[in-house]
Amino acid sequence: MKILGIHGIGNLRVNEDPETVAGHMSALWGKHLAAGGTPDADVRVAYYADLLQDSGHQGEDGRLEELSDSEEAILADMFALLESPAAPAGVAQGWLTYLLRSQLQDIVASKACSPGLMEWFVVRFAKEVHRYLEPGPARLAVQKRVREALTTHQPHVVIAHSLGSVVAYEALHDCGDLEVPLLITLGSPLALPKAVFHRLTPSPERGRGRRPEAVRRWVNLADPGDLVALPVRGISALFDGVEIDRHCSVHQTYRFHHVEEYLKTSEVAALLAAPPADGAQQA
Repeated sequence: MKILGIHGIGNLRVNEDPETVAGHMSALWGKHLAAGGTPDADVRVAYYADLLQDSGHQGEDGRLEELSDSEEAILADMFALLESPAAPAGVAQGWLTYLLRSQLQDIVASKACSPGLMEWFVVRFAKEVHRYLEPGPARLAVQKRVREALTTHQPHVVIAHSLGSVVAYEALHDCGDLEVPLLITLGSPLALPKAVFHRLTPSPERGRGRRPEAVRRWVNLADPGDLVALPVRGISALFDGVEIDRHCSVHQTYRFHHVEEYLKTSEVAALLAAPPADGAQQA
């Protein structure tokens, strides 16, 4: 089985050759899939983080003071959804919509992780989502690289994590005659209003996105405590053609969004062993 992985945030490798990084990531994804019950998969990861690096910036700093107004707005949108009364039991509630350092303490307490780690995480999310979605050469370059990977590898399955699900969605809407039997999105922010959903290409029609024509089946999985996978009711609330939209548990607290935890789940292994039948199933 040929699998193309499309990674998410926080994967920049400074001063490393992109092809070398892609090779290392491919091996890691294969290892994690094997640990979950999918051995011997032919995995390739399309690496693109270098294309989102700010010009002249050499690292992955993660300080709230670095955020621009538009980047802060992305976090405000995220936090606004997290305090929605529609969130299911067990998901932390009560966060304000305006980003202040003191507000991170509630997140840190609920996820049992260090303040520095959570600050890095939310800052990387805001910066990379903004960098990708703002019109310009970076977005076009990422799309070009991912389309090249799709054409070269001709995957049976695309597994797209985090921001990678946004990249995959757009690339698969513009990939010629390529056909992908199964798209699996993990921890996806595709349905995050304003910050992501309303900035997609192609643009939503009458308030709905749609499954790319290149994709035969689309499955979305998300841990209910994943800060990025919003809204918590699933992406099928805003997208047509999602066959399965389901919660899955990565059995971790502070690693609620890590791709390796998703890749090792029994849900992913089951999908790769036997692609889901037709007919939507909702979490």
